[in-house]
Formats: sequence, structure tokens, C-alpha cells
Amino acid sequence: MVLRVVQWATGGVGVAAIKGVLEHPELELAGCWVHSGAKTGRDVGDIIGTAPLGVIATNSLDDILALDADAVIYAPLLPNLDEVTALLRSGKNVISPIGWFYPGASEAAPLAAAAREGGVTLHGAGIGPGAATELFPLLLSVMSTGVTFVRAEEYSDLRTYGAPDVLRHVMGFGGTPDSALSGPMQKLLNGGFFQSVRLVVDRLGFAA
Repeated sequence: MVLRVVQWATGGVGVAAIKGVLEHPELELAGCWVHSGAKTGRDVGDIIGTAPLGVIATNSLDDILALDADAVIYAPLLPNLDEVTALLRSGKNVISPIGWFYPGASEAAPLAAAAREGGVTLHGAGIGPGAATELFPLLLSVMSTGVTFVRAEEYSDLRTYGAPDVLRHVMGFGGTPDSALSGPMQKLLNGGFFQSVRLVVDRLGFAA
């Protein structure tokens, strides 16, 4: 059985996801949503640097909702609850590396309702957050007789990071501390990373 997959957004993660779909014998690329008007109407193969695929990129949510597809890999720069609930209600499973790894009850409620309506699922996945930031402290706790606190620090060498616009306009490099506090990165930190903290706190039995 071949599953039809839609790719939402074609940044670094999105391009890698498309190539993964193309290489998998049980997956078929059914559609592609793009943010940039310059990419709209182009063959997805042209966008990712391969031979033509016969799949034309669109920036219309309605076009994606109308597709016959089993799942959407939802990987934009920032999450949009309305988009995801619409995808779920349309009967498409959603896999996303940008959030909903461990949502709280109030955040999960509209997503769960949309998923039930569409008869599908939402799965939050990723490396950090989504795997390393939760699995490492929990794995290390197994080798300990007691855990009194968990402290997390992140260090990244971004000199070869392939998305300079993300560094400047999302992460805030080159800006001021005030602009960083009001920028989109703050929203990301308040989303997925807080979910990571909450998951570790819950699993270790700490008081939140």
C-alpha cells in the first residue's frame, strides 16, 4: 500500500523530507505547499533541484485541503494552529517537527477535536525538541539513584548554518536583546521547548 504524502513548506527540513518521501517505496508525493510566491506554480523537482516530479507547488491552503492524501508533513518556519486543525479536519494525518510534542490540555483540545472530526492523528516529532532534549535526561536518570534537578544548556556552532535569513530574522542574530524578546524565536522557545521541560518534569515526578 502506497501512502500519499503532502509536504508543507520547502525550507531545509522540507526539502530533506521531500527527498525522503521520494526515496521510500511505500510513499508518494501528492502535493506541496510553499510560502514563497516565487515558488508557487513551479514543479517541486525544480524547487529541490531534481528532475521534474509532476507535482506543482501551491501557496493555497484550499488546494492542499482538496487533495486526496493520507498525511501532511507540516514543516513551516512557525506553527499555525488554524492551518493544522484545517488539515486534520480534512482527513489528513499531520506529522510536524515544529511543535505539539507534549502539548498541555488547553493546547491539545482543539487539535484533538479536529483530529477526531477527520478521523486522523497528529504526531509531533523532531530532534531538539522532540527527542534529544527529552530522551537524554530521562535516559541518564535511569543510571541515577536520585535526581534533584535538571539543568539544560544549548550550544550550537552556526557558522555553516544554511539559512542566514533564519539566523537574522528568526533567531535574532545581529539584533538587540529587546528585539529578540519580541521576535519569532521567543514564540518557538515558549512552544516546543517548554513542552520538553514539561515532559521531563512530569516523567521524573517533579513539581511543575
